[in-house]
Amino acid sequence: MKTTVAKTQKTVPAKKLPGLLKKSYTRKQFEKKILKKIYVAADKEFINNYFTADADKTDSVRIPKNSEIVKADFIRLKTIAKEIRQQKFGIKLIPLAALVGAIVAVCVVVGMFKNIIVKRAIVAGMQSAFQAKTDIGYLDFQIFGAKLTIKDLQQANKNDVMKNIFQVGEITFDFNLTELLCGKFDAENITVADVLIGTERKTSGYIPIKQKREEKQNESRIADMQKALLADVQKTLSDTFAEYNPQTIIENVESNLKSPAMAESTKTAIEETVAKWKDTPQSMEKSIREFSSSVDTLIKTDWAGVKDPVKLKEALDAINAAVVQGKNIKTQTEKIAADFKSDTETAERLSKEIGAAIASDKALIDKEIAKFKTLKNDGIGGVFNKVLTAFMYNLFGTYYPYVQKGIDTALQFKSKAAPKPAKKKAKKVSRRMKGTDIYYKNDTVPKFLIENAYGSGANWSVSAKEVSSDPDKRGKPAELSAAFAVKGIDNAISAVIDGRRKTDNPLLSAKYSGSGFPLSLKIDDAYSLAARSSALSCTVLGDDDGSFRVQGALDMRGMKIATPSFEPAPVYEIYRKATERFTALKVGFTAGYALESGIVLSIDTDAAERFAEIFQSMLASELTSLTASAREKVNELLAEKTGGVSAEIAKLTDIQNGIKLQEANFGDMNAALEKAQRDILKQLAGQAGSDAVQKAAGALKGLFGR
Repeated sequence: MKTTVAKTQKTVPAKKLPGLLKKSYTRKQFEKKILKKIYVAADKEFINNYFTADADKTDSVRIPKNSEIVKADFIRLKTIAKEIRQQKFGIKLIPLAALVGAIVAVCVVVGMFKNIIVKRAIVAGMQSAFQAKTDIGYLDFQIFGAKLTIKDLQQANKNDVMKNIFQVGEITFDFNLTELLCGKFDAENITVADVLIGTERKTSGYIPIKQKREEKQNESRIADMQKALLADVQKTLSDTFAEYNPQTIIENVESNLKSPAMAESTKTAIEETVAKWKDTPQSMEKSIREFSSSVDTLIKTDWAGVKDPVKLKEALDAINAAVVQGKNIKTQTEKIAADFKSDTETAERLSKEIGAAIASDKALIDKEIAKFKTLKNDGIGGVFNKVLTAFMYNLFGTYYPYVQKGIDTALQFKSKAAPKPAKKKAKKVSRRMKGTDIYYKNDTVPKFLIENAYGSGANWSVSAKEVSSDPDKRGKPAELSAAFAVKGIDNAISAVIDGRRKTDNPLLSAKYSGSGFPLSLKIDDAYSLAARSSALSCTVLGDDDGSFRVQGALDMRGMKIATPSFEPAPVYEIYRKATERFTALKVGFTAGYALESGIVLSIDTDAAERFAEIFQSMLASELTSLTASAREKVNELLAEKTGGVSAEIAKLTDIQNGIKLQEANFGDMNAALEKAQRDILKQLAGQAGSDAVQKAAGALKGLFGR
């Protein structure tokens, strides 16, 4: 059988109690200073049991001096003593004066600088939103009047720093003072007057703005996507029409061409022949010219008028000598002609072979060109579609930062999750002091609230409802809308921001429609799109993770697209003319951004099919001139490849013609000598008798070999 031994409890001497419980009290004092200030009955009974009659004083009570108190009771006694001391009341003048002074100082500072503080806060917020300078001419914040008045508010345009996006004559906020004293801004009513759009500024509205890293990255992604699309466009155009380039035709049939290789191999042989005979025609011409000069007088003299027999006899002797010299020249000329013919037989054969090879090559190229009865246009519609997509990326990149800022702004009006209370250790005994229960009504006013705001004027209106920092307290989403017209451009926008934590709606849903605005998109010096008048309608859905989706349509009128040229030039001309046919176009689009997929964009239009039809029609009508141009350029390139040997052949032909010309010239001169001979003999026959004439004629005939 086990024996249980009770553990000795720890005790604390009574002299360690707080001074309040070590004193001796009369019954009346004990009631007033101790028991009256204890509101829990159990505590009152507990402490009353410890105060017993004082052995030193009659009619008094106290906790015995030398007694030992169990530790748990000792702690409880100390706690009760602390609660009693906290109920002491007294006014300390020095701390009170310091507090009053601080309050007065705060009131003075707020009274003096409240307008400056509010003005700077508004300017900083607007400049951050619009990324351009904000000017406020006058601001008055009346705390006790519960009113904020702003006059001559000007917001600069970051894209045109010498103009304002808008200028407001006066804005008045009526707010709830009670809520303001609770640290909440509740704008019950807002009025706006004298709004002007696109006014001129006297000073520049530029301010340096540091772009967010994410914005820079996304803008860079958009630029990269544009470049990739356009690079693909250029590659597709090059690949599609490369085979119709004359140079490509040459490259395709180059292995079957005969003339270039033959020209290269025969050029040296022909060059050597040309070098040998190039001076021969000039040498022959000089020799014949000198001979012609020596007999010129004999040939040109009118012998029918000469009656002197002596002169006739002398002339006959001179002609006889000339005939002998002419016979020598004739022999030399015939030898030159024979030698030239012998040397040029091979060259003439090669020349004929090269001519035949060139003719064969041209026939082969003509055969290749003749295949192009219809040019392919595979993918040409897709090319035009990619060009339009690149321009839509350009437009999306322009307005993407504004959409992102809209979502960032909407996030400011989303209800925040309530902070989790810190965990506390549960107490074994729960007690509370005596007091009164107070019940509060449900708090429906967040720290920032605009219940209703409206403004209107000539060609503009704006409204806002339930804009708050905690939509959960209001139970309603914020509603915003605006409509305005500037220089013939109509704009309308509406948005719903649902920042409640429990909702099936997106954080931001907005609709925009605008018409009458000119459009100018430029990717680089080569690609540009301009439209005289455009209309845009779209819907934007954004969520609190930064993702969003934009869906809409862009209708363009008076449109002109510029694109870079490509080879072959005739095909580019057809492409350019087909592009110019598009003066009006409607493009549907879907764009968005998500953390997982990044930036995406797609377009919906029949432009690709329409462009392909126009291109094919124009291509058919231009096919004849296209093939003629290709044939001309191919022949030029082929002539360039065989031009060297062709030039040498031409030189050889010129030499041959020169030799023949000199032969002909010598023949003409001989004929003239024969005529002069006949004339002289005729005259001599009339004077010296027929026997002498016949004898002279026979001698001359023998000289000329006739």
